[in-house]
Formats: sequence, C-alpha cells, structure tokens
Amino acid sequence: MIFGFGKKNQQQDDFDEEVELVLFQGTFSGVVVDLSEHARLVEAGMLRAKELVTEALERRAELLRLEPKGDRVVAQMMVDGIGHAGARLSAKEGLAVSQCLKLVAGIDPKERKKPQRGGIKAEFADRKYLLMVETKPLEGGVERINVHLIDIKEAKYSAQELGFNETVGKKIREMASERGGIILAAGPPGSGTTTTAFAIVRGIDSYLYAVFSLVDVGHRDLKNVSKFDRRENESLDDALQRLIRQEGDVAYIDPITSPEIAKIALNKQESLTLISEMTARDAASAIENFSKMTGDPAATAQAIKGVISQKLIRRLCYKCKQPYRPNPKLVQKVGLPETVQTLYRPYKPEEGEDVRICKVCGGVGYLGRIAMLEMIEMTDGIRELVAAGKSAAEIKAQARKENMLTFKDDGMRLVAEGITSLDELQRVFKA
Repeated sequence: MIFGFGKKNQQQDDFDEEVELVLFQGTFSGVVVDLSEHARLVEAGMLRAKELVTEALERRAELLRLEPKGDRVVAQMMVDGIGHAGARLSAKEGLAVSQCLKLVAGIDPKERKKPQRGGIKAEFADRKYLLMVETKPLEGGVERINVHLIDIKEAKYSAQELGFNETVGKKIREMASERGGIILAAGPPGSGTTTTAFAIVRGIDSYLYAVFSLVDVGHRDLKNVSKFDRRENESLDDALQRLIRQEGDVAYIDPITSPEIAKIALNKQESLTLISEMTARDAASAIENFSKMTGDPAATAQAIKGVISQKLIRRLCYKCKQPYRPNPKLVQKVGLPETVQTLYRPYKPEEGEDVRICKVCGGVGYLGRIAMLEMIEMTDGIRELVAAGKSAAEIKAQARKENMLTFKDDGMRLVAEGITSLDELQRVFKA
C-alpha cells in the first residue's frame, strides 16, 4: 500500500513553484497499515509529517529529530554531523506528526511509554530511501522521535566503500585469519561505530570462513554473511554455543554494553572469532572498559585481537573544492609530508568576484562524511600493559610508541589526499 498525497502548493509568499513531497511506500518490515482506520490522525498530521521529511531530504540530512520543548515540538536536522534548526510545532501538531510517522513505520502510534523501532520505504526526487524511525520516552509522557534518513544508493558498508586506510583492511583480514579472539569497533555515540563494525565483518573473507550475524542488521547488506536464527528468548551464551556446534568461524554479536555480555564474549572467544562494538571515547578506552567489565585483565589481554575507533569528518565538495598552495612552514608544523604542495579548502571567491552557489553542496563547501580511524593491535607490548591493568592513557602511549595508526595520522592522510580540509580537521579535534 502506498502512503502518498502527491504534491503540495506552498503559499505565494514562500514559493511560487509547486514542490513535490516525499512519497511513503510502505513499512520496512512489510507490515500492512490500513490508513483508513486512522483517518483522523492522517488528516491531522500526515501532510505536515511529509513536509518535514521532504525538507530534511532536500537538505541532505542524515537525521530528523522531533524534540518536545515545553509547549512546543522542535524539529532538528543533522547534515553531515552539523545541527540545524527546523520548524517549531505546537504540542498538538507535534504529537500528530509523531504518531503519523510511527503509524507508517509499522509501530504502535499510541504507545509512548516504551521505545519502539520501525521503518518506512520512501521515494523522493527519483531516489529510494529508508526512513528508520526510533522513539524514546521522556519525562512527562512525551517522546523523542528520531528519523534516520538513508539514501539506499549511497549506503556504504565495506571498508573499501567507506574509504578506510588500506592498512586497516589488511589488518582486519590478518586478525580473522586465526580462529578465536575478539575484534572491537569503538567510539562515542553518533560516531559511526556500528557502520565500522559492519565494515569489519565485511572485511573478512566469507569464502574462507563461515561468518554469521547474531544481530538484526536491519536494512544493511552484509553480502555473504549468514544470518544466525536465534530461538525465541535464547540467550547470547546459548546462541554462541549452538553456533560452535555448527562449526561457525566468525560471529558478529550484540554490542558489549554490560559485564554479562563481556564475560560471555570472553568465555566463547577461544572457539569463535567474535566481532562487536562498544561505546568508548577511543580504542584505548574500549580496552580498559572491557577489562573492567570482565574483571580479568590478563584474560582480556589474551582475548582481544584489536580495536578500531573512528571519528567522522566532513568531505570537501568534489565540485567546488578549491586548491591552494600552503605555506611550507605550516606543512611542517602540522606534520604533513614535505612532498605535499597542494591542499584543498571550501571555495572562496576572489574580491569582487560574482558569487555562484554550488548546486551540488548548496554552498556549504562539504558533501558527506568519511571515517577517520585509529587502530590498536594487541602486540606483546600492549598485552603486557593490559594484563597489568594499566590505564587507557598508558595503552595509548604504547600504541604511539609502536607507530600504530592514530586519528592524527589518518586525518593528515585525508587532508593530503584532498578529501577534507585542515580547518575541518581542527574542528573535529576541538569538538
């Protein structure tokens, strides 16, 4: 069933042209929703919901958030990781919009006391999208609505597609070449940790190893990774034991969010290579946190094979980025190779030059984001520190001493290759 209203006519003082709205084309889950049963709700909120999503898609937002603020609901958008204010709705209008989005995502529009997740298949400007809807209950009986806007054609999940350092891809394959151990993706919320975890999974040769996912990967395509069907109410421990009996080699498991999950991973890693993710400031902090969760630093030192962490940084617009010759002293100061003679930045018009807004990036100068990586491998030197219960700072210092990949190294690579700018690199490090 298609949830569509065709086109809208904006008021004359806003636009003189007819603006096409996003077309909702059914739920991601396949659940059939009969809109006629919710006619009053559809009439109250559907058009406004489509207008908000359309604006977000037009601005290339990756996230649309509806946030209750007193007697208002505020729409907020994230475009390449930068927040932008959107429309302000009355509480009544905001509730109608939220319920409509939940309805077409295949989740209960009236449920506001527990989190829910669903998805909407959509089309806009001849492109296919997935709108993944998440709800989070807040105090006072209201809820936050997050709509993740995913351009299906542009979705990337492999290390190569994501532009990973070639060394990282090689190291992932090496880590998985011997059965057993734990490989982690780590980072703060919103830093792309889950995408990095998928890239690790995709980086393993599934023709040589039997790779299974115990996690619902949603819309993501993991190619030759097999879905492991967990039984109803089956624990992670029992599921892994069953996979071991089936002679699986690699398992992508639940995020490590508790001592219970960490200890299960530690106990099962001798029989399987386990891939997971953790919320942590950086790779060294993830190792320290995992060790504390298990309460066994020595076993942690032997179990973990490596940790990859990331920060997301904006890409320069390929259409309007501007080359310039940097001061040689600046090149030396920031640590760029002396061979770098040209860098790039957002377009800056000359004095008196007519300003033409780039149609690709809308004059922002940046288009999309890329992961800037760091990696810690479990060498003898790192294992010795972890087994002794040393801090993340000491682990990080040892990794630098052993010339492991750092955020600065990878960031400078992206600058030298003209993928991003020095100003953007400084912004990310200050954030």
